[in-house]
Amino acid sequence: MLKEYQTQNTLNPLLWDGDNLKPRLAEKFIRIANHFYDFLEIEAPIIDIIIIGSNANYNWTKHSDIDLHVIVNYLEAGDNLHLVQQYLQAKKSIWNTNYPLKFKGMNIELYAQDSNDNLHSTVGVYSLGHNKWIYKPSANIITIDDDIIDQKSSPYEFEIDSLKEDDPKLEYKLKNILERLRNLRQTGLDASGEYSIENLAYKHLRNKGYISKIKELLQKTMLGKLQIEESVIESLANHVNKQQTLDESGWAMIIKQTKGIEDAQGQWNHPGRCTMIPSNQITMQNVPHKVLGIDDTGHMQMMQPEQQYSYPGNKVFEIPMTAQHKTWLVQLMNHIRNGSRYAK
Repeated sequence: MLKEYQTQNTLNPLLWDGDNLKPRLAEKFIRIANHFYDFLEIEAPIIDIIIIGSNANYNWTKHSDIDLHVIVNYLEAGDNLHLVQQYLQAKKSIWNTNYPLKFKGMNIELYAQDSNDNLHSTVGVYSLGHNKWIYKPSANIITIDDDIIDQKSSPYEFEIDSLKEDDPKLEYKLKNILERLRNLRQTGLDASGEYSIENLAYKHLRNKGYISKIKELLQKTMLGKLQIEESVIESLANHVNKQQTLDESGWAMIIKQTKGIEDAQGQWNHPGRCTMIPSNQITMQNVPHKVLGIDDTGHMQMMQPEQQYSYPGNKVFEIPMTAQHKTWLVQLMNHIRNGSRYAK
């Protein structure tokens, strides 16, 4: 299905001199795209690197994404096309989380596009590999087909479908996706109103239930977090204050509620997660953050990076002093200080 609407009079002057891409930007975008390609770890060679979307058309705003597509033949990356698609979507999701690149306030979005995809001939497409327009856009009318909308929305679909309720970073990921989706929609509305690529992609996600899924997951996570914190804080505070010693079932509840894991390698294998160490000898070598340790006797110490610690008990529950645990750790310390044996 094709959709048409009026646009601006010029291409984005931050990227273009008339209809020529600024030379220094071409070099920068190629370098970024090559780093992304290396990150993909596939054998299929790069066929081209293109700029597409609002910033290759006349419907841009200062907040529009810069869509860089690395063109490869999916079938040269693997025999199973579905698995190749899933793998490349996963790599894109990880890249966006780890490398949130921007230029002049605009997000730089990387995508591995299959060379077998066909785009409508009136959609602006600029080749960085050949330094020329493949399809030159019109300043009067932009025509968009569903393939463009799908390319914009499908990475979000994959990212949302891949979310796990037991992921310790779930709250951060949900808020990050929601913020990006709000920016996506607002960019489109500012540029071209209801029929912008970005707004149509947002509506596509909303109609398929992805927006409500994120909001429901976030609400569930926040409510669960409040309930978890209350029971965990009370149990650990009572344990440290010698009011009620935790038994095996009590520790199992603590580990489950905090999404912790029992592993002798602790923060080495699971940085940022609560861990139960089946030993009373703790090394903080190569651990970049402070860790609050509570053993099975109720003894507690604040452990510093690169130090060694001993506990009187047989095992130690570790709570990393990171932003993820900040709120309930402050509450825990306040409870414990009402008569604790906190070892500074």
